[in-house]
Amino acid sequence: MSDVLPEIVNDPDLIVETDEEEELLAPDVTEVVREIDTEDVFEKPKKKSSTTKIVPVKKEPKPKRQMSEAHKAKLAAAREKALATRRANAAEKKKVKDLENKVNEKQKVEKIKKLEDTLNDVPPPKQKAEIDETVIQKAIEEALTRQEMARQKRKQAKKDKLEEEIAKAKAQEVIRQAVYPSKLYAGDQGFASKHIYNFQ
Repeated sequence: MSDVLPEIVNDPDLIVETDEEEELLAPDVTEVVREIDTEDVFEKPKKKSSTTKIVPVKKEPKPKRQMSEAHKAKLAAAREKALATRRANAAEKKKVKDLENKVNEKQKVEKIKKLEDTLNDVPPPKQKAEIDETVIQKAIEEALTRQEMARQKRKQAKKDKLEEEIAKAKAQEVIRQAVYPSKLYAGDQGFASKHIYNFQ
């Protein structure tokens, strides 16, 4: 059990100070308490005398600037120019408005006519294209020529492909016969030379 508790060491170099020693070392200090009058501490502010009045300071207005005659003339000319521009713009707007009203009236009349025709079962007029017959004929001929040329190209390509396939098939047949010769029977040409006499 002594292993758990710390060992007590008696070492003269080790000094431990306590509160009692501090009290002995400190000099005697006495507290001085002053008595203060509460009226002196909490003084009420005194009201100002009502005889003094605050008077606002009046500033003298600046003298108004006077325009020169030349400046007045320039302003008058600018007013005249602006008035002329406004009148021209107003006239243009009125003209545009009149044209829009006329167009709207025309559209209303056309719409009424179309509705009446629908009500009376009148078929709408067919519109014919105004194209010259020679132009139509020329366009047809060009289309037919292009179609014929395309057909000839396709036909030639098909013929070339067929010839190529035939040539390939013939080459394969020659190779097949060389690798796998056909069986010869007695009486066939070359039977005796190949099987009896072993001529190669």
